Amino acid sequence: MSENITQKEILDIATSIGYYILKYGGEINRVEDTVERIGLSYQMDAVHVFAISSTIVVTMVKNGNAISQTRRVHKLETNLERVEQYNALSREICNNNLSYDVLLERIKQIETNISYPFWVSFLAYSLVGGSFAIFFGGGIKECIVGFIVGFLLRFVMLATDKFQANPFFANATGAAATVILIKIASLLLPTLNVQTTTISVLMLLVPGVLFTNCIRDFVATDYTAGLSKIVESIFIATAIALGVGVSMLWR
Repeated sequence: MSENITQKEILDIATSIGYYILKYGGEINRVEDTVERIGLSYQMDAVHVFAISSTIVVTMVKNGNAISQTRRVHKLETNLERVEQYNALSREICNNNLSYDVLLERIKQIETNISYPFWVSFLAYSLVGGSFAIFFGGGIKECIVGFIVGFLLRFVMLATDKFQANPFFANATGAAATVILIKIASLLLPTLNVQTTTISVLMLLVPGVLFTNCIRDFVATDYTAGLSKIVESIFIATAIALGVGVSMLWR
């Protein structure tokens, strides 16, 4: 073990990196493997990691002394660029055994780095909404409405984030707003295919990354994590269905 970094500091850094990979959408197998490799690269005798979608527990053993740390993930995000950055940092740690101060600074840089301008997320929502309208067989009207409603949906989701709404309420609100906005558009465009446009925009709320990670966890035999993500996926799908159902009451 490097003389300028203690066992507690190694535990803190490894747990932090595992926490952020988990938070930003990394699969459980990646989280556990990354934390274990970091600990072993600093000559820990043993590293034990347990992670599910909302919690990570790490124990490191050196010369018979075992210390543990637990982190609770309160809010999951999808940011695969940061997952890649933390992966790159973990590989650098394994190759070079960086000091504690350097590692803290590197983590701070990743967390404060703005991946893309604010307006890009609005453009992405718009392009996804419009593109899926074409994919599902819609025409130019469905594409344009999907583009506009996708743009407005981004405002709705940002508002739910601002008020720290739980995922169930946020997705239900987003689904309800989508249906209401498309119904308003159908009043201006009577020939609009409401079903195609609605499905296209709702694809923005479908937990695709979450479900993909669920399958990967099952393949990696992380059954507990896989089951928890299946439940979370069903939870989100139910919220979307509820939001659509409630909004359908509006005529």
